[in-house]
Amino acid sequence: MDSIYCVYPRSITMGDYDDERPSWREIDKKRDKSRHYDRQDKNQKKDSIEGPKDRWKSGRVKDALNRLFQGEKGTPEHDKLFNKIHSMYGSERFLPTVQKYIEKYGLPDDVSTLLLFLDTSDDEISLRTIEKFKELYGSLSARQKEDVKRKLSIAALTHASDEVRTRAEEISDGFNSP
Repeated sequence: MDSIYCVYPRSITMGDYDDERPSWREIDKKRDKSRHYDRQDKNQKKDSIEGPKDRWKSGRVKDALNRLFQGEKGTPEHDKLFNKIHSMYGSERFLPTVQKYIEKYGLPDDVSTLLLFLDTSDDEISLRTIEKFKELYGSLSARQKEDVKRKLSIAALTHASDEVRTRAEEISDGFNSP
């Protein structure tokens, strides 16, 4: 049986191949000359370092401007009283807190807070809240519209005042008809 052996000449060694391969110094020089290498990385590094600071600053400026244009409702006192309304819901202190808020700032434009106002035992506040829903209804999202419809239908069935029940039913029926 004949075997085939591959015999390499002794004159070719691994050292001969090393001459064809570029040195690390040459590889680095090619990278430095390349138009594509590392340009994106440098730009991305600048954006990632400066970007959040700029967004943070612009967000702070935007927030400050919004508060400025809100007038009285942009103050920390308003925020405290607003948060107090939500935390007092269901307690005996809820109605006095709502009355204090309305005295100072009027009815809010926030739907979630108006939904809470509808549960007060004060008929005047409830009626004003229903009228506010009527004003805001066209600009509400679909989810908020559904919440308002449900809350008004519940008020039409369960509110203590006949006047509030009647008005809630009228407005609710108006929202349901096309």
